[in-house]
Amino acid sequence: MKLLMYGVNRDTVSSDDIHKYSLTRASRREHLHDIHAFDGVSEVVLLVTENRNEYYLYVDEKDFKHGDLLRYLSHYTDKMLEEVILETYSKFNEDVVRHLLNLSSNVETAEHHSYEPVDIIDQALMDAVEEQTAGPVLQMLFKIAVDFSLELCEKESIRPLLQGHVARAVRSIRCSLEPSKDHHYCVIGSEDLTNQIIKHFSGSEFGSLTVLYRNEQTERSVEELKRWLTITNQQNLTKLIHLVDASQFLYRLAKADALLIGTCEHHNCISEELLQDMFEMRPTAKNQLIFDFSTAQDETVFSRYASLTYKHIEDEAKKQYDTETMESAQTAFEELISVATGQYMNRYNEIQECEQFPALKKLQPIKEMASAEK
Repeated sequence: MKLLMYGVNRDTVSSDDIHKYSLTRASRREHLHDIHAFDGVSEVVLLVTENRNEYYLYVDEKDFKHGDLLRYLSHYTDKMLEEVILETYSKFNEDVVRHLLNLSSNVETAEHHSYEPVDIIDQALMDAVEEQTAGPVLQMLFKIAVDFSLELCEKESIRPLLQGHVARAVRSIRCSLEPSKDHHYCVIGSEDLTNQIIKHFSGSEFGSLTVLYRNEQTERSVEELKRWLTITNQQNLTKLIHLVDASQFLYRLAKADALLIGTCEHHNCISEELLQDMFEMRPTAKNQLIFDFSTAQDETVFSRYASLTYKHIEDEAKKQYDTETMESAQTAFEELISVATGQYMNRYNEIQECEQFPALKKLQPIKEMASAEK
């Protein structure tokens, strides 16, 4: 058995032809099922973004024919097979793992490094699980990639490489909240960005999440977060997520330790009157953090309240580091990639051993493998 990845991206395909590889939601499902039916294919996950399409496969190399996938892409794009061969790139086994870890890392300043938000990696796994094309090997791979991405914010050694909105927000929020207690979060303007941040705080210190309903997109965002928690074996947290309307939000806001305002909020959402109502409802004083990604909130309404701390993402400026510090951080990052790759390959080899000699060893459950050695 072998782990494979085939892909195309904006660097390998001309701007005139990249649209030929585009996939709708329906065609993604079709590709998953068609490729899963190829001889020798045991599992398949499809990662699709604006920048790339990548097909992750777990195959029996004795039966799988590389040409089957290339001809399939040739037929789908209506391009000559020779063109498709030149436009695709491929990796196998350990290089697949390294590639996906790099892709999920949110490291923005490394030279020639491209990445995708963790929710893109999540979505690829969730779609494949839903379509029943992902088994233990690829589920474990994508879960480890997600865990790896979420844990990077804790790594002080690579902090110079983590300068994006998500990393800066997570560090700032974590520093502002009291450690070692359950935290209650509220979100106005739920979207991919706020979901990514909340994922960093899911775990033992997650008290609750309340999201103010705005429209159907809000509802979809909450459902995607719940699906992610279920797939990552945190389904016990789904009952702590509440989607509420304006009539219920005030009570939840009064209880919150942190309020996140998303980029999709285009109007001032926290008024002086709302704050007064909140303080009247709450019987005791409470320190609260308001973290704002929008450009519409009037921050002066918070200034008169000592218990409220207002931060805007633009206040968390990107830091400049000298060349030596950046090179040291890059070396530390590469070491983290190597360690995580080695951990996955050890478990991958365990799967190979169990498949070859099933009577000799019982395979560790997938949910334990995905969370081991954190």
